[in-house]
Amino acid sequence: MARPTQLTLCSFCGKSHAEVKKLIQGPGVYICDSCIIVCKNVLDKELRAENRKQLPKLNVPKPAEIRRLLDLHCIGQEHAKKTLAVAVHNHYKRVQTEQSNKAETEPDHHAEVEIEKSNILLIGP
Repeated sequence: MARPTQLTLCSFCGKSHAEVKKLIQGPGVYICDSCIIVCKNVLDKELRAENRKQLPKLNVPKPAEIRRLLDLHCIGQEHAKKTLAVAVHNHYKRVQTEQSNKAETEPDHHAEVEIEKSNILLIGP
């Protein structure tokens, strides 16, 4: 990289090399470190918006809806159907939360919340 002269200015904000930490030279242009950060933030924001559009929205059924479907196939076992319906609902919520957290690189206050995973063992004919 060529050493900038006193007349070298950032092509974006107009600051001289004395006013910035780093001035990077391109073919006929210069860009300072603060303009690079601004550009990175703009690109990150656009990528987050694109990722949100691309993610399919999961239709998470309520436990009562899941139980109603289980009633069509299982007779009795009311406690087991209720437990399974709640576990399936929580699984869907956990998957949806993980997908949305991966899509967003911006830190938010819900990122620390983790939905606990549960296991279910089904035994019987």
